[in-house]
Amino acid sequence: MTDHEVVDGRDRMLRELADRLDEVPDYRPGDVAAMRELMASSMTERPAREPEVHLISGDGGAERELRVHRPPTGASAGTILHIHGGGFFMGSATLYDAVCAQLSERTGAVVCSVDYRLAPEHPYPAGLDDCAAAYRALVEDPRRFGLGPGPLGIYGESAGAALAAGVVARVGEEHPPDFLALLEPVLDDHLSTASARRFTATPIWNRGLAEWSWDIYLGDIRYSRPAEAAPAHLPDVSWFPPTLISTRDLDPLRDEGIAFARRLIGEGVPTELRHYPGTFHGVLGVAGSVVARRIFDDAVGFIRDQLESPYMLT
Repeated sequence: MTDHEVVDGRDRMLRELADRLDEVPDYRPGDVAAMRELMASSMTERPAREPEVHLISGDGGAERELRVHRPPTGASAGTILHIHGGGFFMGSATLYDAVCAQLSERTGAVVCSVDYRLAPEHPYPAGLDDCAAAYRALVEDPRRFGLGPGPLGIYGESAGAALAAGVVARVGEEHPPDFLALLEPVLDDHLSTASARRFTATPIWNRGLAEWSWDIYLGDIRYSRPAEAAPAHLPDVSWFPPTLISTRDLDPLRDEGIAFARRLIGEGVPTELRHYPGTFHGVLGVAGSVVARRIFDDAVGFIRDQLESPYMLT
């Protein structure tokens, strides 16, 4: 679906990805409904077992689904709040059921996926409100969801990573999660880094799409928004939990992810930065890809480390 002749960085792309560019979605700004349909058509896998579905009340009384995936063994090593990607305007918890089921099976944790409201119908702060409400529900009433003792972490992909970091900012130092996994994170609405300026024609996601998604998510408050909406601008991150940041080489968001990791490290936050040469934003959706499996394996490894032997922070 992507024109191979205009792909930025194709000479640096892994061969297994370059040979499959026709399989990846070709998102183009402008038609939200068409982009949502395209994303849904590219994510048709269903899990072997359907999740439990609970309803939670978000800020303003909006009810949202929380889809709960349990490990096949029934035992749980902890809990993960999963926040899906999709540029703040695409995707759903249901589309990510197969991903969450796999994450639960591989980590041994209960994975709870929140179906947050999407822009442009519901711009900031609606989506973040829903994610924060889901986190508070897991902290305040774990028995309602059949959760046992153990660490509670947050896992977010792309725009979901922005919301995950925003939840950490929202709940503050009093109730932070035990760990945070941010995969190809959206963090900075300024888009002023070298990678954001350079990658205007990369597969799946590029600068134009990034600009457009920030515009429809923030609307008139872009550049005057609270820092929680664009976590690169948080004034203090010293109290963040142990964090994984996973970045892609040919991604306009690459440099903001690396900068955020370096900032966390500088503040003394236990941080792992995993960078994958020759990859592009959304590579986890390239089914059967060797590098996609490695990226997911590395995220699972980080989470299992946190569940089994967490950092002792004071």
